[in-house]
Amino acid sequence: MIAHDAHNRQIDLIYRLRGLGMAGTILHIGAHPDDEDVGLMTYAARKLGVRIVYWSATRGEGGQNRLGPHTQERLGIYRSWESLDVRRVDGGEARFGPFYDFGYSKTGEETLAKWGGRHDVTREVVRAIRSVQPQIVVGRWTGRAESDGHGHHQAVGLVTADAFAAAGDPSKFPELRDQGSVPWRPEKLFFSTGGDWQPGEEGGDVGAHRPDLEAAGFVRIDSGEFDPIASRTFQEQAWIGFNNHRTQAMGFVPEKTPFFYYYAPAEGTAGADPGDGAGFHDGSDPTLAGLADYPGDGSAALRAGLEEVVALAGTAFTRYRPDHPDESGTAVLEAASLLRRLHTGLADAAPDDDRRHALAAYLRRKADEFDEVAGRCLGLELECLADTAQVTPGRQVRVRVRLWNPQGEPVTTGPLSFRRPDGWHVHPVDPAGHGDLEEAVEYEMAVPLDAELACPYWLKTPREQYRYHWPDGEPAGRPFDEPLVEARCRVSVGSHELTLRAPVIAREGYAGGFRELPIAVVPPISLHPERSREILPVSGSEQRLELRAVVSADPELAGVEGVVRLEAPPGWKVEPSDVALVLGPDGDARTVVFTVTVPAGAPAGAHRLRYVVRCDSRDYDVVLHPVRMGGPGHQGPVDGSSCVREQFVTSPAVDDVHLIEATFVPGLRYGYVRGAAESVVAALGGFGLDLEVLSDDDIAYRDLEEFDAIVIGPNAYLMNAALRNNAARFLDHVEQGGTLIVQYQGYDYGNAEHAPYPWRFRQPHDRVTREDAPVTILEPDHFLFHQPNEITGTDFDGWVHDRGMYFMGEWDRRYLPLLACHDPGEDPRAGGLLLTAHGRGTFVYVAYSFFRQLPAGVPGAFRLFANLLAVPAATLLARASVLRDVSLFSAMDELQLQQIARILSERWVTDGDHLCRQGDDGDEMYIVVSGEVEIVKAMAGRPEQVISRATAGDAIGELQVLGSMTRTASMRARGDVHLLVMEGPHFRNLMHHDPDMSDRVIRLLVEKLAAAGEEP
Repeated sequence: MIAHDAHNRQIDLIYRLRGLGMAGTILHIGAHPDDEDVGLMTYAARKLGVRIVYWSATRGEGGQNRLGPHTQERLGIYRSWESLDVRRVDGGEARFGPFYDFGYSKTGEETLAKWGGRHDVTREVVRAIRSVQPQIVVGRWTGRAESDGHGHHQAVGLVTADAFAAAGDPSKFPELRDQGSVPWRPEKLFFSTGGDWQPGEEGGDVGAHRPDLEAAGFVRIDSGEFDPIASRTFQEQAWIGFNNHRTQAMGFVPEKTPFFYYYAPAEGTAGADPGDGAGFHDGSDPTLAGLADYPGDGSAALRAGLEEVVALAGTAFTRYRPDHPDESGTAVLEAASLLRRLHTGLADAAPDDDRRHALAAYLRRKADEFDEVAGRCLGLELECLADTAQVTPGRQVRVRVRLWNPQGEPVTTGPLSFRRPDGWHVHPVDPAGHGDLEEAVEYEMAVPLDAELACPYWLKTPREQYRYHWPDGEPAGRPFDEPLVEARCRVSVGSHELTLRAPVIAREGYAGGFRELPIAVVPPISLHPERSREILPVSGSEQRLELRAVVSADPELAGVEGVVRLEAPPGWKVEPSDVALVLGPDGDARTVVFTVTVPAGAPAGAHRLRYVVRCDSRDYDVVLHPVRMGGPGHQGPVDGSSCVREQFVTSPAVDDVHLIEATFVPGLRYGYVRGAAESVVAALGGFGLDLEVLSDDDIAYRDLEEFDAIVIGPNAYLMNAALRNNAARFLDHVEQGGTLIVQYQGYDYGNAEHAPYPWRFRQPHDRVTREDAPVTILEPDHFLFHQPNEITGTDFDGWVHDRGMYFMGEWDRRYLPLLACHDPGEDPRAGGLLLTAHGRGTFVYVAYSFFRQLPAGVPGAFRLFANLLAVPAATLLARASVLRDVSLFSAMDELQLQQIARILSERWVTDGDHLCRQGDDGDEMYIVVSGEVEIVKAMAGRPEQVISRATAGDAIGELQVLGSMTRTASMRARGDVHLLVMEGPHFRNLMHHDPDMSDRVIRLLVEKLAAAGEEP
């Protein structure tokens, strides 16, 4: 339902009336906010008239966000709002588990381990069952990898049956009972047969008629049925609602066609009755009267009373007229009164404590529903409006309360009360004139100085790595906290009473509409540090940091004073020690600057700097991060003046300084092409690198030879058209001697224009999701693991989130795999770090997730990334080392050897191919890196003969680089051969510019010619 839309409010009231007499609640269990069988939600709520709740183990924090900047916990808030929007359309309710969506997982067992183990996950599903009190449980996932896909799906499926069995057992999870969650025994368990299908994937037969599933015990629903109340099919409504998962870019087109869902009964449990009309509630009574069997233990008196309530609810529904809804309201009030009398008599109806408490909870919730619907039918509405949505500790806020009674019902109001946090006070402005709520009555609400700042309940305590800390009992599992302050009024209508409730909200207009925001406690002075993490090298000298933070007054204050300081570890210096603040009205802001001196020799590790604002005798040391949703059709950034929803997340106001023990090679120049949202460049900012971010114009027109190495950001080829269009320029750069380091790219990356030699991804692509997966160094002698940092297994400790994704699956033999790792139960994945020479340069593909590790300050990731950036220098050193053993260059100094190394290229020759033939003109010299080359000579009247062989380390054709000469013998690869190749013109050009080099070569040649014969 769209808020404030009269037509939809009317339709919603009709559905509510129809469902008043029903009790056959369905709990639908999934892993993510968009897992639900949305057609089931609409069908159950709108056609069957039963309460249906979708419980998601996570809030989808690890999903994508196609809509805005929010990620992680803040994305979880946004997706919780989206879930509520979906439920408003399909008629269901939303509940959540305490588990963190940490991204892709391969297996259910891995997910269960991260979420705390099978016992803990089962307990949370039991909590959901006991809280919702369903007759029917429908698992979206089965626990089978072949159908569920994602490990989160599997994990939820693996525990659903166990939780179903344990929910009604008082010996299981007694801690839940202590929190008020008493045992509840649902009647039936079904599992969806939909599997893990997404739009665009094969197997898109979702909604099709499946004769193979028309089996005994199965339930089939056709959500393509027409709903005359909404004038749409149930599935049309479902897709309209489901498209509110906007951060997931859902875009389903509603169509008036049959749409089938099938549900299999759990093994060993009762299913549906056979026949076309098979349904979830076959064999049981889904009305309120069914509660007399369970948990009412067969009480005849309870059944009779509940049957009367059901009859009154039916009367209310049949009497309903949009122009006279009060006729229905009277019957609803009668039913509500009867429900309360039944609640009072529970001691006789259900003597067992657990059953009595369970039944009491069910009837109390139902009675509240009757009160709400009765109020809507009678047109009674309690309104409680505050002057502002944001309140600050130690201040007072004016609140206006009014009872709206547009239909003129004869009512008597009881005293107004407020549910509020401890320490809050609400009192009437005019104590003598606050009895008649049909006239606006004003109250003063005093916010205590120690009032808790706004933050969703599951984020008030920093989460563990994979789950949140929850309160005992309410509001655990609910989408958000209850309203901070709520007004309550008991109203008598004739002989009946009902309780009206209204949260304290602020109602105000904005460009394009109006909004209603709940009140939230915010600090009088807000802190916004420029950064929350600094990354610097360990140094033997003092290092200085200049830190900035914006401090701003709450916009509702006329002015505020305070003092801000920055607390540092012992031995660190902060200047100034504090800054006095005098801020004016309307959100006046100021930037404060602190200079921090990091002492010489400060040890590696994380060191915390803490911002504190002292205001009104209270210290504030948190940052309040707003999460906001714009109104329908809003374009552009959403701020405090344009949002229709708002939550605040608190986090410590700190700047953590990570001192990293890592060495970077000086003097090299780097280009960087940004990819997907990542902070690699910022993380490297403290190491003094000559690193330039390349614009689209640079990509297209810049002379790339200016750079020793160019680094491509994650998914840059997919996101940047300029990079795709100019991919050949970057390979040319490699061929001419540059280094190209490509971080992970998605499926569309794999073509010949982007990499020098063939390769491909597997589908699904190889990835390693365990951040602690053991890593094997495949080539321990390779320079990448020694220059400039020695890389060992400990450098892979402390990684976050994962090892990497989009590993190459298959590759040309010219690529050298350097690392391997794998998730449990899998073969080693060696495609995460591949290196190859191309022409005179080097190409590196690295799928390890440096874009996560560097911003997180993982020391080993910095050392390994420093070695990747050192590839241009290390490659020259490695080639110079080879040249040193070649007689022609043995007298050269190190600088000369590196100059010569720059002009070397690499070449691979397959078995039987010729490097050159006898009689050819030649000006290339070859150095064998691996394999064997045969020197073959043909003599007059005699067959070709192998006169010698060159193996690893041997040089062939040294004289040819001094001038083009006729080859006196052929060279042929025996097996596959890897060569370093020097072209004569490049070498002669070097000698022309370096007379010393020329002299040394001439002396060596004289000696060589005197001692040996001619060269081939």
